[in-house]
Amino acid sequence: MKITVLGARGSIPVDGRGYMEFGGATSCVLIETDDQALFLDAGTGIMHSPDIGDKAISVIITHPHIDHLMGLTFFPYLMKRDRRIDVYGAGRDGLSIEEQYVRLIGQPFWPLTIPQYPADTHFIDLTGPVMIGDISVTFMESNHPGGGLVIRVEHDGRSVVYATDYEHGESLHGGEHPVRCSYDTLTEMARDTDLLIYDAQFTDEEYPTYRGFGHSTPSEGLKVMRESGARSIMFVHHDPRHDDEMLRAMEDAVRSDTVSFAREGDVIVI
Repeated sequence: MKITVLGARGSIPVDGRGYMEFGGATSCVLIETDDQALFLDAGTGIMHSPDIGDKAISVIITHPHIDHLMGLTFFPYLMKRDRRIDVYGAGRDGLSIEEQYVRLIGQPFWPLTIPQYPADTHFIDLTGPVMIGDISVTFMESNHPGGGLVIRVEHDGRSVVYATDYEHGESLHGGEHPVRCSYDTLTEMARDTDLLIYDAQFTDEEYPTYRGFGHSTPSEGLKVMRESGARSIMFVHHDPRHDDEMLRAMEDAVRSDTVSFAREGDVIVI
């Protein structure tokens, strides 16, 4: 599998000279095999998709917060009449993944709905494990306000676990948000994975202020890495207030051959 980071920023896109190294586009990771192009989330990073040739196109949305959806309107393959795009996601608040997009993308907030774009777009509700071509996808609920998905992608004996918008802990925000994914269940999901992509939006010092917001820290991600036997970890969902200088300092505190902070354009082959 070839993994390309198209967007690693959390919450809202940012720009400016202080954000050139790690990038300002929101969540999107592209996983490619010989025949498939699978995009995890459709944040603004999806706008910068590389040329994927004639590979089948699928998008999995972890949850319908706007920073994970907003890039699809400028996804270059959405403008091509000869391409089919399958968009997967879980139902939320009684709305299917298609209904979630209809609520966000359309009049009066946007001139077109997604089905009005030239591509042949199909919305598919995730209710259990699924094969997307030669890629196996399993998932479980994350700890995040409104819910979300932690996703494991497997192909040809290799695997990636995508745990963005995940908060560690057993009691989140005074119990307001239920704990759907305990430390033990996440550890099992990430067991022996080749790459764990983990939400590390906050520092340990910041985290108490933002408890219950649905995000984690590098130190907690390293615990999951050690306990699960994950071979490497990449931290994502960088806080929009964390510029390149701060992210470099956070990375320097934990960096090794198997530990890094995601930068837009990073390519990993496993």
